[in-house]
Amino acid sequence: MIWFYVLINAAVLLGAVQYMVKTGPRQIVPFALCIALLFIYCLITPVYFYAIDRQTPIGDEGLFAFVGKDIRGYYEKGMFFYMLANILFVFGFIWKKLAFDAELYKIREEGLLSLQKKVISLYGLFYLIVLTDIAVSGINPLTILVGSADESLFGHQSATNSYYFRNCADCIITTIVLFAYLKGKRHLLILITLMAFLLFVIMGFRYRIILTIIGLIMVYGMDIGSKLSAKKVLLVSMTIFYFLFFITYNRWNFIYGRFNELAYNPADFKYELFFDQTRGSLTDFNLMRYYEQNPGLDHDYGLTMFGYIFVKALPKFVFPKGEKPYPPPALQTLDYSQELPRYWARTGEATLHYGAFYGAFGWVGFVVMPFLMGLWLRFVVKRNPSSTPLGFLKQVVFSLALFQFVTRGYFPQFVDHFVYISLPVWVISRSLKKATILSHASHEAAYKCI
Repeated sequence: MIWFYVLINAAVLLGAVQYMVKTGPRQIVPFALCIALLFIYCLITPVYFYAIDRQTPIGDEGLFAFVGKDIRGYYEKGMFFYMLANILFVFGFIWKKLAFDAELYKIREEGLLSLQKKVISLYGLFYLIVLTDIAVSGINPLTILVGSADESLFGHQSATNSYYFRNCADCIITTIVLFAYLKGKRHLLILITLMAFLLFVIMGFRYRIILTIIGLIMVYGMDIGSKLSAKKVLLVSMTIFYFLFFITYNRWNFIYGRFNELAYNPADFKYELFFDQTRGSLTDFNLMRYYEQNPGLDHDYGLTMFGYIFVKALPKFVFPKGEKPYPPPALQTLDYSQELPRYWARTGEATLHYGAFYGAFGWVGFVVMPFLMGLWLRFVVKRNPSSTPLGFLKQVVFSLALFQFVTRGYFPQFVDHFVYISLPVWVISRSLKKATILSHASHEAAYKCI
């Protein structure tokens, strides 16, 4: 039956793509991104691992060949619930026809330069805040760049005893996307992007690079006034493909400043890493196994998903002895479900958002929560029509934050990312509104974007 579930799942997602093409992806940016992610994480990757008979969620080679539990009996059940969840998610979004503004708006030419200057100022401010936080934490980023550092920024605790300042790196992502949207000078855009990527790689988190690339793709790919040739699309796709595998394969060399050990030849890259980097479905299946084999284990009924938003947001000093109640119950259960040796360090495994729904509410979570998520995205799209520059940008930044929730499943982290990623848009929103005027372009142009 698993192949039947796979076919229905594929048909549902392809139906969603058809709806996107008919509606115009620019109009429904968060939904378009979710469908793309669901294709990869909930269809292509689990089918690949099923086809190669992957036994455990983390891996079947090296030390992992001797640990972990066999999840092969849960591929079929997992794909059934993915099929059901995708049906309900898509239905929750498209159940009623969305009405879009017939008028299009744009930023007047004389207002672009002023907005560009404000965005560059914000970029410099947030970059300085992150560098200052790193410097006062006792690490010189230059020593990492030249390969002479004894430690890395990856997992290094901030001297400010929080990540409030260092997380301003998320704001840098948005300033780059904003500058591109405002048609900033191409050479300056390349410069600030490379500077940001350099900072992101030494911080050890690739997701910020990925989010920046996705944001730029949204801005350029959904630009009503631009026409992308097949040749340009192919060239850009190949460049992005190479770059993502380059930073993935060389991740630890970047973190520790071992630049003389970087591998540049694409023939050396391990392309199967793509599936290992998108294996959240295996963690979901393993969590199902763990709950079924431990029937006395309770779900946390949303405590981690919603209650820990406040735990994460509040400073440490408001908690007894200055310690937050970590780890959250759902993440603790997730760690236990790996059933690895207790003396091993955390592997950092994460469920998808569907796995988080299951961990919170059980099988009901696979039914109710995807439908509610579809309604939620529909609400966001209706409140932020892409016919206006501000509405479109709000959809973009919401989508970038949503990427983390879909792929990592930790809702408090989504809220955290959303606040930081949205901050630059909030700062310039008033100026953006003042510079917005009615466009003479036809509404039909909105449907011609990629």
